[in-house]
Amino acid sequence: MIPLSPDPYGRTGQASSRADLVYLTLRQDILSNKYRPGQRLSEEAIAHNLNVSRTPVREALKRLHAEGLVEITPRRGSIVRDPSGEELAELCAVREVLEGLAARLATRSISHIELYTLERLLNDMEGAIAEERLADLEELNLQFHETIWIASRNRYLAQQLRQLRQFVQRLQESTLTVPGRKEAAFQEHKALFAACAAGDPDMAERVAREHVRKAESVRMMVWRRSRCA
Repeated sequence: MIPLSPDPYGRTGQASSRADLVYLTLRQDILSNKYRPGQRLSEEAIAHNLNVSRTPVREALKRLHAEGLVEITPRRGSIVRDPSGEELAELCAVREVLEGLAARLATRSISHIELYTLERLLNDMEGAIAEERLADLEELNLQFHETIWIASRNRYLAQQLRQLRQFVQRLQESTLTVPGRKEAAFQEHKALFAACAAGDPDMAERVAREHVRKAESVRMMVWRRSRCA
């Protein structure tokens, strides 16, 4: 489960602030792949690096365990959890629904400036594909979706989508590295832009969900291959 706020426990006080800082730091390090799935998390090393005692580290690890990011076992201690294929599929299913909802809401409130931004991003994507600038394409892809999330005018939906995307993508490299996927994704983005520009919520939701479904199908294929290698 991915919480909607950095501190779902609502704790206060100096000791709690220290624990919160450790929790937020470790959480971000896990989601940004500083700590990889399966990697052991040493309480002693973390406490030393963050200049705290082991108590707030232990508390932070328990909170991350409750979120499903860390696994705590008697023999191995704390390790970064490696989700199963079933869990990854469940996350992808939730993301598909939320991306569709964001696109539907965006058609009702998207501004001319946001439409211009999407069109500019599409032009930049086309150039990045032609010049094989994959890192730039990945960033442009994120900006494209971020623009639609913002245009939905639902902060909680946008926040949850950001966290879901970060959580899923930490498990593997971008699907845009798969041959043919970046060109297909570009066409899907063009169709999503057209639906938003036309103010067609049904089409926007359908296109957005199909886009995510195709991307996640590729993601699951890559995940299975990595486990069989």
